[in-house]
Amino acid sequence: MSKVLLDVRNLKLYFRTRSGPVQAVDNVSFQLEEGKTLAVVGESGCGKTSLTKAILRLLPRNVETYEGEVIFEGEDIMKYNEDKFRKEVRWSKIAMVPQASMNSLNPVLRIEDQLMEPLLLHDRTMTKKKALDRVKEVFNIVGLPTDFLRRYPFELSGGMRQRATIAMALAANPKLVVLDEPSSALDLLTQANLMNVLKRIKQEYKTTFILITHDIGTASELADEIAVMYAGEMVEYSSAEYFYTDAHHPYSRKLMASVPTLREDKELQFIPGQPPSLINPPSGCRYAARCEKRFEKCSEHPCTVELEHGAKVQCWLYDETGEVKHA
Repeated sequence: MSKVLLDVRNLKLYFRTRSGPVQAVDNVSFQLEEGKTLAVVGESGCGKTSLTKAILRLLPRNVETYEGEVIFEGEDIMKYNEDKFRKEVRWSKIAMVPQASMNSLNPVLRIEDQLMEPLLLHDRTMTKKKALDRVKEVFNIVGLPTDFLRRYPFELSGGMRQRATIAMALAANPKLVVLDEPSSALDLLTQANLMNVLKRIKQEYKTTFILITHDIGTASELADEIAVMYAGEMVEYSSAEYFYTDAHHPYSRKLMASVPTLREDKELQFIPGQPPSLINPPSGCRYAARCEKRFEKCSEHPCTVELEHGAKVQCWLYDETGEVKHA
């Protein structure tokens, strides 16, 4: 059995606004084993990016509530002060490729200087020569010619810039890399090439990934585990193998039904209505207003039930034994 690298327990992240606290991440728990990839899926605004920022402690000033446990390699890194977290965890152990990261490179600095910077900052004993050697190594890993290191960001295509930011995340050899919508701004061919690069990195270097995406098709390329978020909560957690053949939560099933496939001729479905406000979410099931299977019990907040194959679902359709109560 693989070692658990990340264990998140009852994580909450609320933002303060004039209208009230936004419950962006509400009581989320999950585990991720070394060498595995967790894909976090859901509609825009459901809390996917906020979850990763809570793990990496990349927080804005208007945080109202930030609590829970984030156990990484057996230690609760939530107890670290900011200075210790920055020096010992962020980038060195957990790195992130942010959303639209290909546009985040400094346009007036050469690529090599930007990739060497985190290495020199986190390891004061590292020489520039060693840093450059490591940067060349990760450039080869992501499939970019090393002579491109002397170029400026505007001299690279969008796909190349995205690979360069992934190389930057890999430079310090972190145990966990968070990818936030890594292929969202790329054309289909470039997306496919990028996913092939990530799959090769995962297989050859046993890198652990958290993939944030709203594209379930993209998630299937890389994921070992699937977490479904809705309105700040994690409503289903399952292995990818079983999720794509037998999703359990009604929201998960609707997401799967909205994905086109070449293997069968099916009518695509959509989810009526809008997600609830995270400032004042329903006290019961947050998906109930849009759910075709809702019944009286859904006015109460559902508990999380463990099903077969280790899947977990937050829904009143299942009893504590995992059996279906309402078809």
